[in-house]
Amino acid sequence: MAATLTRRRLLSLLIAGASLALATAPLPGLRRPLMVAVGSELAGAMTELEPLFERRQGGIDLAWRVQGSQDMVNRAREEGPERPRVLIPANRDLLSQLAAELRAEGGAPAFLQAPAPVARTLLVAVAWPERVQKLFPDGRFSWPLLRRAAAAGQWGGLGAPQSWGSFDLRSADPMRSNSGQLTLALWCQDQNGPDCAAALRRAVYRPARSTDILLQEFISGGPNEGDLALVYEASALARQGEAGRLRPGGYLLLFPDPTIETVLAAAVLRGEAAGRAEDGERFVAFLLSPEGQGVLTRLGFRGADGGGGSPAARGVKRLPPPSPEQREELLRLWQQAG
Repeated sequence: MAATLTRRRLLSLLIAGASLALATAPLPGLRRPLMVAVGSELAGAMTELEPLFERRQGGIDLAWRVQGSQDMVNRAREEGPERPRVLIPANRDLLSQLAAELRAEGGAPAFLQAPAPVARTLLVAVAWPERVQKLFPDGRFSWPLLRRAAAAGQWGGLGAPQSWGSFDLRSADPMRSNSGQLTLALWCQDQNGPDCAAALRRAVYRPARSTDILLQEFISGGPNEGDLALVYEASALARQGEAGRLRPGGYLLLFPDPTIETVLAAAVLRGEAAGRAEDGERFVAFLLSPEGQGVLTRLGFRGADGGGGSPAARGVKRLPPPSPEQREELLRLWQQAG
């Protein structure tokens, strides 16, 4: 009799425990949605960060959307159920500009907290080895030599085989992408504004809407679709293996001197958006955790503290990104050049 009671008590405890587990576990379809907007440079990292975060925060269903950094902040102005709760553009200055403009319009503060830096990266060049030999005989990137090649227009005028055809420079669209804006700023450094913007617009072959799309096209198309592309160091490092598998020898990474370091920052929006504000804060904290930072640095980013990246960048001068006023002027010149 006592043994029977003991078995019944054990069975009751097991049933109660299972019921509690089921009651506390998130049911499929009932997890809280959280939408995050990221620049294309973060797309590869997000495929790893998403399942890790969801395991740590079992009640949250993380979804993310890739947008050009300029597009992202432009679209975040209007509240709505489809608006991402967290923004992570490639340049934290875009978030500061958005906050200042909304404040000037008399609105409430844009973000729950000040944007938190989560990673850093540099603007670099990638080019096919034979192109590098003709463009930069000493193997070092040079803005004057790049401008000379763009002005020549044809490889034949640079002493290269006529079969190489036109010189095709690849860059993201400055109107949509932060990397395009950085390229325009460096190209026009110490140059006449209208003339240099027009020269770059003529030189760029099919401006891409985002950095990662640009790099995908550069790799898949090979030398016929682009000779040199200006992209982020993190994106270039992450896709270097892919380039080597598709193209013998892959591409070479070149570090412009000077270049620009851009800081990726995450901010949680106030107002109506897809996801709870507190869940957005949990995601930002996860990105800053050792686990989140480990994923980002392993995939080519420099950490929030500046560590990581390619050692080849040591000694390269790093300029700050253009100020909001400088950016507006550069974009105006780019539009006029079109």
